[in-house]
Amino acid sequence: MDPRTLAYYQNHAADLTERYEAVDSPVARYFPLAFVAGGRVLDVGAGSGRDLAALLAAGFDGHGVEPTDEFRQAAVQCHPELAGRLVAGALPELGEPFGGGFDGVLCSAVLMHLAEADLFDAALALRRVLKPHGRLLLSVPSARDDVGADERDALGRLFKGYAAEELQLLFERLGFQRIGRWDNEDAQQRAGIRWTTLLLELQTGQGLRAVDQIEGILNRDRKVATYKFALFRALAEIATQEPRVARWLPNGKVAVPIDRIAERWLRYYWPLFASPHFIPQSQSEGAGSNQPVAFRAPMQALMQPFALQGEHGGLSAWQAAVGAGQLDAHLARLYRDALRSIAATIRSGPVTFAGGALESGRVFQFDGQSRSVLMSSDLWRELSLLGHWIVDAVIVRWAALTERFAHRQGISSGEVLPLLLARPDPDHVTAVARGIYLAAHADRCVWSGRRLGARNFVVDHAIPFSLWGNNDLWNLLPADADINARKSDKLPTAELLKTNQSHVLDNWRLTREAMPQAFDRQAAHLQGHELRMGKAWEGELFARLREAIELTALQRGIERWSGPVAAAA
Repeated sequence: MDPRTLAYYQNHAADLTERYEAVDSPVARYFPLAFVAGGRVLDVGAGSGRDLAALLAAGFDGHGVEPTDEFRQAAVQCHPELAGRLVAGALPELGEPFGGGFDGVLCSAVLMHLAEADLFDAALALRRVLKPHGRLLLSVPSARDDVGADERDALGRLFKGYAAEELQLLFERLGFQRIGRWDNEDAQQRAGIRWTTLLLELQTGQGLRAVDQIEGILNRDRKVATYKFALFRALAEIATQEPRVARWLPNGKVAVPIDRIAERWLRYYWPLFASPHFIPQSQSEGAGSNQPVAFRAPMQALMQPFALQGEHGGLSAWQAAVGAGQLDAHLARLYRDALRSIAATIRSGPVTFAGGALESGRVFQFDGQSRSVLMSSDLWRELSLLGHWIVDAVIVRWAALTERFAHRQGISSGEVLPLLLARPDPDHVTAVARGIYLAAHADRCVWSGRRLGARNFVVDHAIPFSLWGNNDLWNLLPADADINARKSDKLPTAELLKTNQSHVLDNWRLTREAMPQAFDRQAAHLQGHELRMGKAWEGELFARLREAIELTALQRGIERWSGPVAAAA
């Protein structure tokens, strides 16, 4: 604590005690919201004991620390029940008063008396005395008109102008989450002074937030292959595009099917393995070892029949074939072999070792019974909220790591990036969808109702291909060429979707009737389960489409499209 401020409180404890005790505790109203009933709560900077006494009166097991002898003596005189519950102590070196392990901490009107150099250590000290999921209730001035340019009042007390948002961010970086905020006038009715009270919860007993774990793994974990990048890319894409395939478990874990991860890996590595230049994806491959990545051989066997069918080793032809379910028995077996090898690599590689260099330890597990990768719900939440940023960061770092592996081959990250960004060409799949619609005599634009003919009939991606790279049948709808050009890479508004729901469903029925296995398999990825019998599937799938569009628009700031009338205006 600032020495001049501490000296003032020591010299004026008696007068200040009388002033504090003349008004009710301004934070006592929040105690029932902030702390678990009957919990152990530490009052840091107890002063006259007013707030600590209020804690005891409310049924909490309250204890306090106060740096000045004079305040501690006055507190016990005013509140005899505090005897044995107050000890000397101050931030930033709080130690472990009363053995630590508190359910809650009250830190009211204290942090503004700390210099900037002490603030981080003080936040760490408050964190150390809390149990995991413990609560921190703190208050600081949000406005004071009696502080000079030197950040001191006329009495010499230090009043640092820490904004509540600044403090919130500091504690969030230490694993807290804000769950409450209140802005109030001064309890002593002093003009020009206002207070902000924050309620924060410690989300984990470990030192890293989930997003920091991701960053730590990508930066600090030993990387002898590109697998950890591929795993985080797949999980981030699934979290943002197929969140319902994940299962929330009662133990605070989330399970993601390993087969869905493996399918994405196959698409990521296909352009790399199809390159005319050998692009190593492990340290041993880069060094010329005869031990290639485990799934390279089964993938190349699968890729061979498509090698001459277009760019990136026939990636688009492969996507179209597997999407339509048009694999003969031989190709189906090669596909299963490749996925089985990829899944084995995922289990034995990044799932086993990711996080090994962190203080928090490894972050994934594998559940053999459900064939799922398990992670904390906190980690899944970060992947869901920040997925598109994580994907971009991972791709750049993947390219840089590949350049390091490939230094003997003279391959740069600039050559690798286009391969990591490669997507199947949508033209073949949209041509298939167009053929289905024409054969079924679908002759109306889904967005405008315009009649469609051979010259103006195109297929629109409801969620633009540029955003998701998604060619699933549920995402492909008939549209007028001019209307499609107006929509471009925008997302339809909720109102436009609702207005045209019946048209969307009519077209889904056509594509499902023509390609039932492909449609159901692709829809299951969006819904998280197989389509239900009867017509219930239509409303549920439409709800999932609306949800996907709204979340994509909100998280990525995508422009909305209100339909042809608004576009023409």
